[in-house]
Amino acid sequence: MKKIFSLLLAAAIAVSCSSCGLVASVGKTASTGTSAASTADESWDKVQKAGKLVLGLDDAFPPMGFVDTQTGKLVGFDLDLAQEACKRLNIELVTQPIDWDNKSAELNNGNIDCLWNGFSKTAEREKEFNLSIPYMKNNQIILIKTDASYKGLASLSGKTIGVQSDSSAESALNENSSFKSTLKSVVQIDDYSKAVLELQNGTIDAIAIDEVVARYYLTNNPGAFKILSDDNGKDASLATEDYVIGFRKADNALKEKIEGAMKDMAKDGTMTSISKKWFGEDVTTVVK
Repeated sequence: MKKIFSLLLAAAIAVSCSSCGLVASVGKTASTGTSAASTADESWDKVQKAGKLVLGLDDAFPPMGFVDTQTGKLVGFDLDLAQEACKRLNIELVTQPIDWDNKSAELNNGNIDCLWNGFSKTAEREKEFNLSIPYMKNNQIILIKTDASYKGLASLSGKTIGVQSDSSAESALNENSSFKSTLKSVVQIDDYSKAVLELQNGTIDAIAIDEVVARYYLTNNPGAFKILSDDNGKDASLATEDYVIGFRKADNALKEKIEGAMKDMAKDGTMTSISKKWFGEDVTTVVK
């Protein structure tokens, strides 16, 4: 009887210790395990501590971000916006030209903090990146030589179109599959400055391109190019899009800081001033 009692007591103690251990384990998991705390968003803290925002861009995308041939410096509308935002956040802007085809890897590997360079919002990019509020509208249009007789998308049947590789213009072209299927070929080109040379030399018949970039070339090469019009005389558009800033999926804190600076710039008129410098009018869409 005494032996049975001892065995029952030992079993009770074992169960009790096991329960205590389970409680302790649960408590430990709750306080130090893989909770939200362990995956806290430190994106802004890291940028603030480093004292700089590294901005990834295609350095041949005028007027958003490009190399000034006279000074050799990177300039552009987007860079002016970013410079002002960084100034308000007390951090330095560092511009990092990248291979646009590798933009996802550059961002996710931590080589850059954001993509801010005429970056169009698309359904695919919404899945891949954390996109900011839109700050500007943009159309994907077709650029042709001034002496070309094309009118409307159908007139390009059997022709060759150039497009920047992995660009939103390429995405818009792919989405217009019925139009694309009528073309002789689509040629992928590294950047738009090269595409314009190809158009001038007659190796391609047209370029699918962002409207803001096209208008830059129209201004700087008067009489050389024009935008393809439709039968009603309006610009033929492949797509209408918003320009946004691309961040890593988890980087909400950094995105919110940049957005806050942009909203302040819109309210006090700074964003309007920057827009007029580059476009002669306010083309921005951030709510004032």
